[in-house]
Amino acid sequence: MDITLIAIAIFILVAIVFLVIFLFKSTNKKSFTAEDGSIFDNQSDLDLYENLYEKTKLLFCNDEENSSSQQILGFEKSYLSKLTAEGFPDLKTLIKYRKQFKSLSDLINS
Repeated sequence: MDITLIAIAIFILVAIVFLVIFLFKSTNKKSFTAEDGSIFDNQSDLDLYENLYEKTKLLFCNDEENSSSQQILGFEKSYLSKLTAEGFPDLKTLIKYRKQFKSLSDLINS
């Protein structure tokens, strides 16, 4: 019975130590928050995100003022609709918009 009690006490002590270490690390972690609420671990990731967000936020707007144009930032409206809402149900649709995907990739990676 004494060995069981000692084992339980050691287990509880180890669990408390791990909990304290976890809480200490999580409270000391500095985070960076973007305007839209996204959280990043460092300033460089935040700057990259905000730069990309500024370049691409028009792609996700559904304003009536954008409805008159056929393209937004060089992307077809039908592509943006599939990208943000409908999806790409088959390979034929993906192939149809391959140049649009390439342009989006270039925009993101620039």
